[in-house]
Amino acid sequence: MSVIEQPAPAFSGRQALALVWALAAALLAWLFFAVWPSWLDSILISKKAFINSIFNGATLAGLYFLVASGFTLVFGLMRNVNLAHGSLYLLGAYLGYEVSQRTGVWILGVLVGFLALAIVGLLMQVFIFRRLEGDELRQTLVTLGISIVAADLMLAVWTGITYQIGVPAWLDGAVRLPIITTVRANGTPVMMTYPLYRLVVLGVAIVIGAGLWLMMNRTRIGTIIRAGVDDRAMLSASGVNVHVVFAVVFAIGAGLAGFAGVVGGTALSLAPGEDVRYLLASLVVVIVGGMGSIPGAAIGALLVGLAEQLGLVYMPTYGIVLTFIIMVATLALRPQGIMGRVRPAGAAILALDRPALAVPPELGIWQIVLAVALLLYPLVASEFFLTQIGAYSLIWGLLALSMMLLAGYGGMVSLAQITSAGVAAYTIAIFGTNNIHVHGFGWPWWVLVPFAVLLAAAASAVIGAISVRTEGIYTIMITLAIAAAFFYFAQQNYTLFNGHFGYAGIPSPEVAGINWRAPIPFYYLCLFVAAACYAAVLYCSRSTFGLALQGIRDNGRRMRAVGFDITVHKVVTYFYSGIIAGLAGVLLVWFNGRVSPGTIDVGQAIEVLVIAVIGGLRHPIGPFVGAVFVILIQTFAIDIVGAERFNTLIGLLFLSIVLTSPDGLLGLWGRIRPLLAQQSLRSPQPGAAALGAQTQSTQGRME
Repeated sequence: MSVIEQPAPAFSGRQALALVWALAAALLAWLFFAVWPSWLDSILISKKAFINSIFNGATLAGLYFLVASGFTLVFGLMRNVNLAHGSLYLLGAYLGYEVSQRTGVWILGVLVGFLALAIVGLLMQVFIFRRLEGDELRQTLVTLGISIVAADLMLAVWTGITYQIGVPAWLDGAVRLPIITTVRANGTPVMMTYPLYRLVVLGVAIVIGAGLWLMMNRTRIGTIIRAGVDDRAMLSASGVNVHVVFAVVFAIGAGLAGFAGVVGGTALSLAPGEDVRYLLASLVVVIVGGMGSIPGAAIGALLVGLAEQLGLVYMPTYGIVLTFIIMVATLALRPQGIMGRVRPAGAAILALDRPALAVPPELGIWQIVLAVALLLYPLVASEFFLTQIGAYSLIWGLLALSMMLLAGYGGMVSLAQITSAGVAAYTIAIFGTNNIHVHGFGWPWWVLVPFAVLLAAAASAVIGAISVRTEGIYTIMITLAIAAAFFYFAQQNYTLFNGHFGYAGIPSPEVAGINWRAPIPFYYLCLFVAAACYAAVLYCSRSTFGLALQGIRDNGRRMRAVGFDITVHKVVTYFYSGIIAGLAGVLLVWFNGRVSPGTIDVGQAIEVLVIAVIGGLRHPIGPFVGAVFVILIQTFAIDIVGAERFNTLIGLLFLSIVLTSPDGLLGLWGRIRPLLAQQSLRSPQPGAAALGAQTQSTQGRME
């Protein structure tokens, strides 16, 4: 039997890919070193602008990599999303600034920034994360509380002044590169110059990246770390002290954040808010590149850095959108990131992986008393307490309720609820009436409100479609990045959102001659909406859909095996939560009479989470309890700690509740109530002593 040989293909897949890379390299070399024709100059503004943006993007990517490498290194071993990583960056920068200013030795500031933050990271791992080992999301919430406290304390010490670490003389100045930017009329080429320090930052990032990769893949400690990623129990059984490994890796990751802070503070500047900026940059970098992958962090940093700088030059209003598109495209094609590996899902949320939530089957006496008290509250409350405490707490309770619906019943902790509310608020401002004469189409409220809520729900569903491809702590990261992207987009866009000014003079409607922004009508409006949403969430929890959602939260694989479409259920839940958040957004814009990027910034997104966690995520009443608690603290804690240190107080309270009572104030009350009941049973009732004495006397006479 003859064998007919098949002709070999002209190109294999690997050869085709190599050809594509070769052509791309040739094109890039031509763009860098050739003299551009005039038509290309006109398209890309100029060769100098294009090449400068490429170099700026690459050097910014080096700084992002220095920050994100420590972030992804810590997560790669311990599965902990350290939301205090940005605070470590800023603290290292401030310490480096102080040392370099006092000593005049820049390299000493760099060394102190690394060592001091390595020690801080070591202490965090030993005294906090080791005690919460295995509870990933609770660890994440603890780091969030630490970041709130740290940011406020750094503001107290270094105030709001912008600092910059001086570039040392031996790194100052510019170098001439062999790149022709233009040609003068006499034919003389003009060579490109670029700051030496930025090139050094890029070189240091490459060296550190290579060193980390070699450590992880070519050394014994790297083998131990990778073994700890795959099977901690087996590694511990083989005689390796896993806790020591964890502590060392966390110290290195925190030290890299401090090192990057000094380097970044020298290249750019230091100011409050930089911690959030670099935390968000780290989140996007590791989402795109892949958690736990050093090469992935390098690729993600390069993509994000180039997107930011090219967007700044060629599409300044929509530059943040370019970064967001990269993140969404990565999640759509590879949810684990470009170089990431698929990880088993962690716990759903805190300790909420129990079979059922504490939903009472029927109204009790206390629920009826509470309802009557809320209805009669305007009779005894002043206008201040009615609006600033009562109505405002109900609005923030609605926002937290929308998060509770996702987290408590679905195990999805979303930090983008303020984004959905912001969509509704901006819709009211744009299509309704405002006094700054930007847009303001004057739609009637009965058309505008349903339209705004529907847009908010649709935006929430889109966010859900993006984020449901991941679970647990990944959802926190992605939704936080989405919330930040929307904030920056609204801040930079003047065509639709009117930039950082936003919209003001937004009136509430008048119906039947009643101004619904008046204290009493507005309070009852908020109470009605809150009660309706509360009842809807309770009904949902007992419906077939709600029970299926709780089953997905507890065991998604089993629910998928029995025929439930997990993705559809989760996206629909995001849609429902968007309705609640949209209603809260409408009430919020009527309450304030304005909306701006400050309404939807990252701080507001985190405040929703703080309220929900403090109140408790195991029952729909918890968000409202948390809202009342936080609003009261916001209002009256000024007399105790002052307005400047309010965030420290809130952060400490948040930390205390997360560490002692994962179910919030409701969970704390649930543990205290049985103890009080036992104490009441043990204490003698009135007349009991006399009755006991009479009984003993009677028994004595009978004897």
